[in-house]
Amino acid sequence: MNHQFRLGLCGAQGSGKTTLAKAFSEQTDVPYFDSGVRHILKCNGFDCRAEMTLPEYFRMQKTVCKELIASYPTESFVTDRTPIDVMAYTLAYVPPTISTDTKEGHDIEFALIDIISESRLATEKHFSNIVMARGTFVSGQTDTRTDRASVHLGYRLKIESLIEGEMRRFSEFTNTAGVVFQAIPSHIQNLSKRVDSLIGVYEKHIDSYGYETIASH
Repeated sequence: MNHQFRLGLCGAQGSGKTTLAKAFSEQTDVPYFDSGVRHILKCNGFDCRAEMTLPEYFRMQKTVCKELIASYPTESFVTDRTPIDVMAYTLAYVPPTISTDTKEGHDIEFALIDIISESRLATEKHFSNIVMARGTFVSGQTDTRTDRASVHLGYRLKIESLIEGEMRRFSEFTNTAGVVFQAIPSHIQNLSKRVDSLIGVYEKHIDSYGYETIASH
């Protein structure tokens, strides 16, 4: 287990993880780290809402993976984007018609293996705790923000399912044995209660080193 408390919140867009991360930071003084994914996309000429070829989608994901991983702080932090999120969004781009009998199919497999490997190593290196924030997924949410992925109900459910699957996969990697993987129960949607649940995670992490820590509630 990492001595520093490095908390990553994962979840589909619209799940409230950014609001939760900032609220937790305000109450505990654990610094909030802005992953800056929108900035990464913009600086590299990517538009996540634009139509792209499959190789372009994967080039975008490899760029996000590389630059995001390189930017994580070395001290304690809380952030709203983890390598598990990167993996889930990457898998969401794989179409059911892809074939292993084509060069494109092989290239995508190799790119996927690279992203999995980098994400797995980054999770071990940069995080002590990964917590999933589930959304309520009420249909009809507005799609006016074009700087992030679609908030269509079907797409958000797809991303959440992929994140849950990747959390399970990552928790079974030998090298991530020191990372604690948890999820906030779906019935807990109240922000203050969500923050309280994260404070419990924080206190348990600190107490595991023999300190008694009381975070401000």
